[in-house]
Amino acid sequence: MNLSDSVKSINERSSWKAIPLAVGPNVPYFNDLVEFEELDSYDLVSAGQSPPVAPSIKKTKKASLKKKRQQKQKAKLRQVLLASNNNDEESLQPVTDSPDDKSSSNDADDAINSKPAKIKTRKRELKTENANETPKKVSKVEDTKKDMSHWDNLFVPEVVLKALSELDFLEPMEIQRQVLPVAIRDKRDVLGAAETGSGKTLAFGIPLIHNILADRESNSNQAQMEEAVHKECDSDYDEEDIFLGVDESITDTKSNVKTLPALILAPTRELAIQVSKHIKNVAKYTGLRAITIVGGMAPQKQVRQLKTKPDIVIATPGRLWELLETGHPYLSSLHRLSYLVIDEADRMLEKGHFEDLNKLFDIINAKEANKKRQTFVFSATLTTVHLGPSRTVFKGNNNNQETKSTKLNKLMKKIGIRKKPYVVDLTTKKVTAENLSEAKIFCEISEKDHYLFYFLKSHLGRTLVFTNSIDCIFRLTGVLEVLGCSPLHIHAKMQQRQRLKHLERFQTDPHAVMIASDVAARGLDIPDVKHVVHYQAPRTMETYIHRSGRSARSGKDGLSIMFVSPSEMNFYKRICRSLNKEDGLPLYMINESYMAAVKKRVNVAREIDKMAHKQKKVRLHNDWFTKNAEAMDLALDEDVIIDTTDAQDISDQINSKRQQLAALQKKPIFPKGFSGKFITQRGELFLPSLGADRPKKSKR
Repeated sequence: MNLSDSVKSINERSSWKAIPLAVGPNVPYFNDLVEFEELDSYDLVSAGQSPPVAPSIKKTKKASLKKKRQQKQKAKLRQVLLASNNNDEESLQPVTDSPDDKSSSNDADDAINSKPAKIKTRKRELKTENANETPKKVSKVEDTKKDMSHWDNLFVPEVVLKALSELDFLEPMEIQRQVLPVAIRDKRDVLGAAETGSGKTLAFGIPLIHNILADRESNSNQAQMEEAVHKECDSDYDEEDIFLGVDESITDTKSNVKTLPALILAPTRELAIQVSKHIKNVAKYTGLRAITIVGGMAPQKQVRQLKTKPDIVIATPGRLWELLETGHPYLSSLHRLSYLVIDEADRMLEKGHFEDLNKLFDIINAKEANKKRQTFVFSATLTTVHLGPSRTVFKGNNNNQETKSTKLNKLMKKIGIRKKPYVVDLTTKKVTAENLSEAKIFCEISEKDHYLFYFLKSHLGRTLVFTNSIDCIFRLTGVLEVLGCSPLHIHAKMQQRQRLKHLERFQTDPHAVMIASDVAARGLDIPDVKHVVHYQAPRTMETYIHRSGRSARSGKDGLSIMFVSPSEMNFYKRICRSLNKEDGLPLYMINESYMAAVKKRVNVAREIDKMAHKQKKVRLHNDWFTKNAEAMDLALDEDVIIDTTDAQDISDQINSKRQQLAALQKKPIFPKGFSGKFITQRGELFLPSLGADRPKKSKR
């Protein structure tokens, strides 16, 4: 190796590596040669330049063995590559420093260096292929196991059946059996009434999806026919004739503008979001798009979603009317709707509620409205009639009482149903869910906290507590937090993000307690709600049914209990008369021997909450005046600030009360084995039996 005059030495940065030679009888020149060595990492040092000091690297035994292994693999691979580049053994030549040999050696080195990267890339590709193939194989196996024959003759599309099988909806509910053929095959308007949790959402969701898919297919066929007509017309007419309007139907572009096919209206934001979730799950493989338009969320995002021209819009009336007033083009054709769904219709059409809904109906039912529109109206209390005060009966005003037929006629007139609809009424005499147990507790208003804490401690499980006012929610939340129940809450004044967050936490905790207003009373499908407590008696029978309907859904058991104070007796009696319960609700049995311990805890918790609330109110009052005075650079009047000299004394009292409550909480209220679920409060009763047939003792 010849070096130039300017280069005096070579600084080795790695050791010399042996190069195996492919020698044989045809290459006699290298029989006496032992091996070649190469140096692939070095520095050329010029004259007068000190060689760089190589960093000292302390190599472990494991690393050196690994490097030797890699060198052997590279050497073997280089030999294979060099041999493959030559077509036959005759082309083997003595190894020299010619440029061609160097290029082939470099090519081999490049191939060796790129080999691990190619192997890694191939491994990643195989992993992705296996990941993509595995779900398909599993889904095929699952599909073969699942029997979807119960959905036969209901005209459900195959793509919807596939989604239903993944959701384990192997058998339709009764209301779905009755509604689907009429809505899909006959395309009739439907009025549906069934108990809560009976599958009403899919009863209108599946026909909606089927009919939109059918319309899309017919429109595509029509477009193909129009294209064929265009070609014929181009050959028969001149451009001037078409421009002058000889064939106006061909140049009409109004039919090409997409309008909103389907609209679903719901009374609450949570119900609209839930309906949207169910629709999206069922329409998973259809290619249809559904969006939700509700209040409490950014309208800008909803406007962007409307620009994508979705197939189904699920909305609350208030936010939909706001966007309609802004003049959004996709909402300007509501009178041309093909499908309209009103969920919980009786609630939405009550007097004094949802004024925006009446404005929407004026647009939807305009003179140029689509006469072929299909309408679905559903509610658990659609056909139930709420009786008025008993004094109207005594005065002889019974003629003004609303009946089932008059109620349905009013609904049809307001919604704009012209043809005779198909009415499905699956409500029973009980009206509430069949597996729902109902009970009452007569008590004073001051005693409701005691009985609520008693119930929560004796009946473990997911519990919903309904009140009639938001102030009551705040007070109850404070008392139960002090008692260690960790309650959640939901009401109309909360931000939508907070409401959804609390609902999600309530669904994930099997022993959660939520205090709610009637905003959570309708339509929400929260799984496994064991108990519903009417802390304040509902004002109407419909409210009672929908509150109680959060429990005992989809055939499961549940319990609804109402606290009735003397001032609420009129509402209680009216609800019982409307439900045809002449004897009223059953009385809930309470073991009074445990109430003394309950009352002690609740009374101490009330005192703590009252003092903490007063202290917080004073602090917020003073902070507000102080911050605003500083912002406006004004002198603060001392008379405005509330005196806080006794704040430390109040804090000490709160701490002592908390210690007292903690000592009480250490003692159990109920004995071991107690359960308020059964009459005996100590587990299930079994008939005496002998031998091996005797059941084991309950561990409840």
